[in-house]
Amino acid sequence: MTGPQLLIVAIIIALVIAFIITMLVVNANAKKIIDTNTRLVENQNLLVELNRQQGSELEKRMTELEEQSSRLKQQKSALAEQKSMIETLQRQQEELAEQLKHAIPDEVMQLQQQIQGHREQLELTADMTDDELMLWIDAQMDETRLFTDPSLTLKKLSKAWGLTQKRLGSLFKNHPKYGSLGEYLNEKRFLYACQLLREETNWTIEAVGAEAGFGGRRTFQLEVKRRLGITPVQYRQSQGLDAAPKRK
Repeated sequence: MTGPQLLIVAIIIALVIAFIITMLVVNANAKKIIDTNTRLVENQNLLVELNRQQGSELEKRMTELEEQSSRLKQQKSALAEQKSMIETLQRQQEELAEQLKHAIPDEVMQLQQQIQGHREQLELTADMTDDELMLWIDAQMDETRLFTDPSLTLKKLSKAWGLTQKRLGSLFKNHPKYGSLGEYLNEKRFLYACQLLREETNWTIEAVGAEAGFGGRRTFQLEVKRRLGITPVQYRQSQGLDAAPKRK
């Protein structure tokens, strides 16, 4: 090759090398730019996620604040209602106190007499023996006829006579004839019913049983049958009385 040809070849080679170097530099810069953009996109996505999480937390917090506000309103309403109730009760208490100031003297006196009567009964029966107390109870029963109440209980008797349930229960339980309050009441009702069968000839069997304190006709019949071996109708016939009386 001649000198000019060698120069041209050298220039071409130099240009190719320069192009290659330029391309390498461009590729390297492009890669840096791409990496930078990728990091920017990742950072942007991270910021978006953080913003989303913060938005969710903020929304959750707002919901909690709204719930707390609702609870506070409910508590405030409840306190207002309680305050109103307290004020109402105070007014009622004041009204009751005012009424008590103007209570009818006779009613107060009656209550005092009842309390005094119970106190006297307690004092009267405190030192009685069981036999003496049973005689006293019999007298009270015959006078008041409490046994005609079919729902009569030891508690009611205790309240009526001012005696303790413990003593009354022990008295009937240990009694050799009765053994229980129920048996004692049944005997009282039975004796009274027999009296009514003889005296109130125009009463029906049902009316006699009810008046004596038996819960029903069958209960009355069974009690008479158990004690006498005959029915109430047969008992009335045995007394020479009408067996089919008119209703009460």
